[in-house]
Amino acid sequence: MENQALTGRQASASPSVAGYRWWSLTVILFATFMAILDVFVVNVSISDIKKGLSSTDGQVEWVVTSYTIAYAVLLVTGGRLGDYWGRKRMFLWGMTGFTIASALCGMAPSAELLIAARVLQGMSAAMMIPQVLSTIQVHFTGRERGIALGIYGGVIGLASVAGQVIGGFVLEWNIAGLGWRNVFFINIPFGIISIVGSMIVLKESRSDSPVVKLDIIGLSSITVGLLLLIYPLISGRESGWPWWTYASLALAALVISLGLAYERHVKKKGRVPFIQLSLFQYPAFTRGLLVTLAYYSGNAGLYFVLVLFLQQGLGLSPLASGLTFLPLGIGFAASSMLAQKLVKAFSEKVVYWGAILMLVSDLALIGLLYESGEHVSKTLLYLLMLLVGAGQGVIAPPLLQTILFRIRQQDSGAASGILTTMTQISQALGIAILGGVFYTLADHHGYVTAFRDALWVLLALGTAVLIGLMNLIRLHK
Repeated sequence: MENQALTGRQASASPSVAGYRWWSLTVILFATFMAILDVFVVNVSISDIKKGLSSTDGQVEWVVTSYTIAYAVLLVTGGRLGDYWGRKRMFLWGMTGFTIASALCGMAPSAELLIAARVLQGMSAAMMIPQVLSTIQVHFTGRERGIALGIYGGVIGLASVAGQVIGGFVLEWNIAGLGWRNVFFINIPFGIISIVGSMIVLKESRSDSPVVKLDIIGLSSITVGLLLLIYPLISGRESGWPWWTYASLALAALVISLGLAYERHVKKKGRVPFIQLSLFQYPAFTRGLLVTLAYYSGNAGLYFVLVLFLQQGLGLSPLASGLTFLPLGIGFAASSMLAQKLVKAFSEKVVYWGAILMLVSDLALIGLLYESGEHVSKTLLYLLMLLVGAGQGVIAPPLLQTILFRIRQQDSGAASGILTTMTQISQALGIAILGGVFYTLADHHGYVTAFRDALWVLLALGTAVLIGLMNLIRLHK
């Protein structure tokens, strides 16, 4: 660890930090790639995990979402701890915990223990990832910050897609005959590399604000509220939607509302709440979070149900289904890297075309399924995936930059935590909702109908993204 930690102002001005900032960005984005990859790498392993551990559909959904929920609810705390205790320190702790948890996931003998290990993995990621945006906010300014945020957004999208492809290759190679367990074991060597690299390259920095006591009640209320919301969405279908599922959803709204009321009370008392409500005085931040909710829930839901359709509906192998995501990844990577140049050349309204491209591609895919059913052309499917990825990539970097544009540097940790929390909550909700629609329809009408009708939900989310972007860009001006 560094003996002298840099404050936000010192970090920006220090020549030593300036010389290291791009190497630092490389190291922290490497870890970001791993953390986001693990949200999606499990997707192509669902069938293998289900068979290997004799688990239910609901349990394999929890294998995916338990990581995301743990990740989401502790992100704000992770950002706050990084601000006060040191961002490098928290990054190293998180990366170490993530590597150990990955090993435990690979060794899990049952679905229940795998879910528990995934929770630990998500908790570790929550300590690690908020330091990424905070470090970018502290070490980069002006045009360079825009470039760094653009790369960050591109890495998130690329990891989301690469998870499916890498998972497919890992399952195909089946190293040492370990099957699905390898999708977790591959994190171990890369985790060690990231730990060593961050020890060498990263400079310590922390907020110059005084250390405050963590708001445990606020954290607990938000955590319980999210669990009450997501649990019935995942487990309700297998239980036949009994009364407790509806009661849980209603109670979730009540608990979250009471939690927010308590946060306002904490703020009035002069203490620091778990959720820094002052950030919501920025309209772009508030509206941007709503766009984030629609955008990321749609993306995660699509990736989840597409894998189910390809493997269980079309009978493709994990590798073949993973490679179907390759055009989507290529489209996303190319357009996200070009996003800043496109905005500069054509104004921020270029993001509208990204949303429209997503909508048109979804409609075309729905039409293709009506026309061809399970005999859908692989060439056309690949082309549409390329267009979907291109649309998604145009949106992500400008969206992040717009949301964080007016946030003060001393609030960067809290803002980064809330923003990243929203992306993870969105992904969990997207998987729960679109997965629920898919499984319900697949039981009665088959996989083609299930996937096609899930796409109508995705189309509604895409429309919300377009409308939200219009309001956000108008406000940003």
